[in-house]
Amino acid sequence: MQLQLDRAKENLQLSDEAIARGDYSKARTHLLQAARYMLESAQRTDNPAVKKQRAAYAREFEARARALEPRIEAQKRAAEAARRALPEPAGGANPQDWLVIERPAVRFDDVAGLEDVKQQIRLKLIYPFTHPEEARRFGVRSGGGILLYGPPGTGKTLIAKAVAGELDAAFFTVKPSEIMSKWVGEAEQNVAALFNAARSYERAIIFIDEVESLLPRRGGNSTVMNRVVPQFLAELDGMAGRHSGLLLIGATNLPWLIDDAAMRPGRFDEKIYVPLPDLAARLKILQLNLKDRPLASDVDLPALAERLAGYSGADIVRICQRACEIPFLEAVTVGTRRDVTAADFEVAMEEVKSSVSGKELKKYEMWAGER
Repeated sequence: MQLQLDRAKENLQLSDEAIARGDYSKARTHLLQAARYMLESAQRTDNPAVKKQRAAYAREFEARARALEPRIEAQKRAAEAARRALPEPAGGANPQDWLVIERPAVRFDDVAGLEDVKQQIRLKLIYPFTHPEEARRFGVRSGGGILLYGPPGTGKTLIAKAVAGELDAAFFTVKPSEIMSKWVGEAEQNVAALFNAARSYERAIIFIDEVESLLPRRGGNSTVMNRVVPQFLAELDGMAGRHSGLLLIGATNLPWLIDDAAMRPGRFDEKIYVPLPDLAARLKILQLNLKDRPLASDVDLPALAERLAGYSGADIVRICQRACEIPFLEAVTVGTRRDVTAADFEVAMEEVKSSVSGKELKKYEMWAGER
């Protein structure tokens, strides 16, 4: 019986994480799995109150899964329309095999805090599109590339999606491992196919996470990387003046591993540091992740936000999840219902420590100072 409860809890957590990424299809799958495990645990108990409570939770999870279906269908339609617009593959490199294309509904209002980062992105990426006449008047070029760097869990992927949402642009997500190929010449073709696919849209954003894996410092024994890096840099150079509606956003936790040539003007023109959330951002993250959750009167979110200085956004989300799991497990195991209390957050904070050290933060500051 405990196994089913653990599986239900695990799937709930995975569902929350999928929703935070905008992956509603995966979130729905995990919610339905949580409902199945909860029903199994209900059938295994002889306590009528506990059986009733677990069945009620299972129905709640199923209802949450159904509520995601309109979003899933909208994402499927957008992705299918995007794929139909892809150009024919050349030289055997078919981007349909590995590209993920969507039109995110995320906006900057959905990104907690990071106002300085948002303003830099508005200036460099958004305003030249939304105010083209003024951009031409002052010679501000639209398009190009930016690098988002900083500690893990600070929301770099969410920011990139929000840029696409603000511009109503096609959003191309690709992992370096999907571009790379052991077959001679194919990795370079994949790079060319990626940029050609993006150029087929009036407005498009190519987002590459862990970009240091695609543009590592050269000089090693990898013949593939020594071919791919120049190909990718050539595509970056070709963005200038050829397609003002194409943006490249790279994200990395390890900016010092990226080839220096990628940092030159005309390539990653802007290097934007995405720091740990400030006080206002921490409070918003708490509010977003505890919305509609039953909180006891002793839970003081502003005070909690103060204490979470030094935590990443991902850390704070996990603390919220863990605090809510404690009364949830009490409800489904013994039938006792109560709200989430300040004591639950104390337990969660004891278990979930900050994932970013002061030494790591200093390394980012030193790297930024050298640019």
